[in-house]
Amino acid sequence: MEFIDAHVHLLLPRRFRYDWCAGVPALDREFGLEDYRAAISSQPAGMEITGFVFMEADVAGGQAVEEAVFFAKQAGLIDRIPKLCAVIAGARPEAADFPADLTRLESVPHVPGVRRVLHTMPDDWCESPAVRSNLQHLAARRMTFDLCLRPHLLPAAARLAERCPETQFVLDHCGVPEVARGALDPWREDLRQLAARPNVACKFSGLAGCADPRRPLTPQVRPFFEHCLECFGASRLMWGSDWPVCSLEIPLSEWLATTTELLAGLTGEEQAAIARGTAKRAYRL
Repeated sequence: MEFIDAHVHLLLPRRFRYDWCAGVPALDREFGLEDYRAAISSQPAGMEITGFVFMEADVAGGQAVEEAVFFAKQAGLIDRIPKLCAVIAGARPEAADFPADLTRLESVPHVPGVRRVLHTMPDDWCESPAVRSNLQHLAARRMTFDLCLRPHLLPAAARLAERCPETQFVLDHCGVPEVARGALDPWREDLRQLAARPNVACKFSGLAGCADPRRPLTPQVRPFFEHCLECFGASRLMWGSDWPVCSLEIPLSEWLATTTELLAGLTGEEQAAIARGTAKRAYRL
């Protein structure tokens, strides 16, 4: 089955600055396209990753647009499998110059959306009128906004999505639930409330990084996957790896194997939607 990996980071520290990697020694080096190709070389039988979406890597201030432009140019040059299909740019919707950055990005091919990592932002970020106003600019440009947040912010994300009904949101990593602890609640109900907003899709990605590496991955992830599928349906659920962050403690090969196990029980139509269809629609690939 053909897959599009909807969440890949390429890290080039000789060109860009990643302050957050300084505290994660395993990530404080280059992770380029050939490294990614090597990581996915052990795909399970029946799985073929033919394309991927580059996800901004929270570069130091002022470099976000430059990062997006650099990788967007690569998208036009790479003709080997997997192809770089699109670039999700870093952005600061709380900033006054956000509309100007959007104008710059709008003219760059292969950039269908933007993202803001909220892990270090104040909890009331989603409630800001300035953020809400700026995110509403995305709809007219047919650009998406990836929500990268901790599970306690899911209710705030639901309110934000409701206030920006024309903007397409994509929830990264299922809202980063505590998989290792099996902490389904209150994540379960909060995710259900977010999924009630039709302008939100969910990315089944990154959960290997939330799991206990001492235990088998699939049983840990299964209840979270099944709940996401129940809430969003296959038509609003997309697959991604979160490489290389996902492989800090669990090899990417295990996440790929878990993916094929979990999709095996679904219909062909559901499998195709999660593997590539939802990403193609949401990111206009």
